[in-house]
Amino acid sequence: MIEPINPINEEKRLEFLRKLHILETPVEERFDRITRIVCQALDVPIAAISLLDSDRQWFKSIQGLDVSETSRKVSFCGHTILQDEPLVVRDALKDERFCDNPLVTSDPKIRFYAGCPLTIGDNFRIGSLCAIDQTPRDMTDDQIMLLSDLAAMVQSELNNIALTEAHHNLIHDLKEAERAALIDPLTRLWNRAGGQNLLEREWDYAIRKGTPLSVAMVDIDHFKRINDSFGHCIGDQVLQKISEILLGSLRTFDVVSRWGGEEFLIILPGCEKRDLYHALERLMTAVRNLKMKTDIGGLTTTVSIGAATIYPKFDADMSSFIKLVDMAMYDAKENGRDQFKVDAKSNYYQLAI
Repeated sequence: MIEPINPINEEKRLEFLRKLHILETPVEERFDRITRIVCQALDVPIAAISLLDSDRQWFKSIQGLDVSETSRKVSFCGHTILQDEPLVVRDALKDERFCDNPLVTSDPKIRFYAGCPLTIGDNFRIGSLCAIDQTPRDMTDDQIMLLSDLAAMVQSELNNIALTEAHHNLIHDLKEAERAALIDPLTRLWNRAGGQNLLEREWDYAIRKGTPLSVAMVDIDHFKRINDSFGHCIGDQVLQKISEILLGSLRTFDVVSRWGGEEFLIILPGCEKRDLYHALERLMTAVRNLKMKTDIGGLTTTVSIGAATIYPKFDADMSSFIKLVDMAMYDAKENGRDQFKVDAKSNYYQLAI
């Protein structure tokens, strides 16, 4: 195995990467959408957006593997960022750089690799968009062009981070290790502490700007039954799939956090009540369309959602508002599940007109 060397601009490259404040941030649908397209269009089981830190490659998005990072020493992407053009490895076992690489000789047993460097700023190659297969294969010029076009889309997204002021400030206020502690390891969403932090920030912003704030609590129906019938491994996959659906059904700057075991909190800044209804209807439809295959048969699931919209005032009590959202969710469950309830009380907040 030949370990990748550092680019000649490594120090400035790392400085630029860290100024992006993207390392140790949750998954985002706009990036996951691209890696899903790579898998479908190129017919590969694994695709990733890899960012090269000083001693690791960290995945902003990855399909086909349940990992968030690997050592940079064994990374294929460490070689990709050393050149401007895509790196294509037909058979890693026959390439001296990778033939005895542990990612080749053991799981995930990489054979084919194609990666396009992600170049932003002053020609800083900070990572790659890559496609991986476990069997040797060739790649046509059209496929290389497709991967390059998708890499350009990733670069565009990296250059145009679309976050609310509160979300942006949270990421910039915390160091990488502090952000990492606020991310759920299974779903790679914000965990409860991260969601609480963002909720407080969005609450304060809505007070200052006089804008609406919608919040929804999502609970997976009969989740214990899923674990008991299909096993906890399948239960974990359900949590991951629901996470993907939530991200895919919402706006780029909406926030999703894993609030509890099978509960998720959604924060929709600037969302009025009528728009909240539309968002929840999209979400419910997407969950109902989810069909998973398991060794013991097919699996479908539903969710119950409680939600409310607020124009918070300086004397409003956020914890009381969240209790209303939580009560609305329990009302949805007690009335048959697979539905959403929007709280209509007004003693803690004003509804949108």
